[in-house]
Amino acid sequence: MDISNSTVSGNINSVLELLKQGDIEDPAECDPLQGPDVSEYVVLFHSDLGTGKRLQAALQRHAIESTPWNHLQHIIFIPSLFHLKMVSADAILRTFLQHSSARLDENALMRDVGILRPKETGIYGLKPGFRRMNQLITYSGICRRLDCWRVEVKKSVPSHVDLDAFAASELLFDDLLAMADAIAKEYVADHRLRRMRSKDVTQHDGEYENVLLLNKYMLLYEELSYAMNIGDIGRVETCIIAWILIFKATRKHKYATHMSDFLSNVHFVYPDGLRRAVRYHMLVNPSGKAGSF
Repeated sequence: MDISNSTVSGNINSVLELLKQGDIEDPAECDPLQGPDVSEYVVLFHSDLGTGKRLQAALQRHAIESTPWNHLQHIIFIPSLFHLKMVSADAILRTFLQHSSARLDENALMRDVGILRPKETGIYGLKPGFRRMNQLITYSGICRRLDCWRVEVKKSVPSHVDLDAFAASELLFDDLLAMADAIAKEYVADHRLRRMRSKDVTQHDGEYENVLLLNKYMLLYEELSYAMNIGDIGRVETCIIAWILIFKATRKHKYATHMSDFLSNVHFVYPDGLRRAVRYHMLVNPSGKAGSF
């Protein structure tokens, strides 16, 4: 299609052309035996936020039209979760890398960049892009969590000199679960962080608190990625709620607003049938393999 998608009219033409390729056209202008009438149905469109804004504008422009087809009422926009993941990575960039003051701690994320990508510290300080940020969050998060395990194992079982010895001991699953719970309470930010930071500057450890927050954001990113990969849309929605607050804090207000509106529509505006259709089609798995959504 030789159509510009940078304008509202261009997006409308793209939608009509895509529908035409699927043999879906205006029922008033075609033989009802040749193509389906979508007047009583919806068509789900996945795209980024920019396209979503233009489709919303198109619906507002066509509200005055007299037929369901001309209303474009069959169009339901679903935000791309991959773009949501990109914005989440950018929020971590803005919080822990972009500002020079965020790089001063001994345990700052930029110190991990110096170890994992020593020749790219300048790139990470400016615009590393999604691929680099995704790799950094993944590998840095793994290393930090392993280090938390190392410290906790040394405290709990001093006889284990390292994690290899701990793994070779073959602990019971319940024991591992109890240690994981203790690590999550000790090294991940929760409601206690606000009380920590409300104390006098001489009575709290700012670097420790920053590490707690970084661990929390990395785990949120990992959980969002995992939920998307396995197709757990309920968990994805739970993660989105947490990310909306982070988007607001990092001045990504458009994504915060649109994701809030989307969740509100899905759970409080759409009828049951449409709600189910949208939630079950936010992710697709063309290969049919487990964990390949």
